[in-house]
Amino acid sequence: MLIPRGAFFQKTGGKWIYVVSKDGSKAVKREIRIGRQNPQYYEVLEGLESGEKVITSGYDSFGDNEVLILQ
Repeated sequence: MLIPRGAFFQKTGGKWIYVVSKDGSKAVKREIRIGRQNPQYYEVLEGLESGEKVITSGYDSFGDNEVLILQ
């Protein structure tokens, strides 16, 4: 599975990412494992399922929250 490169990697080192709930109301921190990468994408080896949406923008303003409430 591939996800677009984003600023999230600077904060997480590719160890975790925020995954958006199916109803879009929140995003939950989840561990992932990144494999290969190129200038456009990261390969996710573990932690995501096909069709799940993630937040790839920078995480600096999110603090250490486990769950983000989206509006």
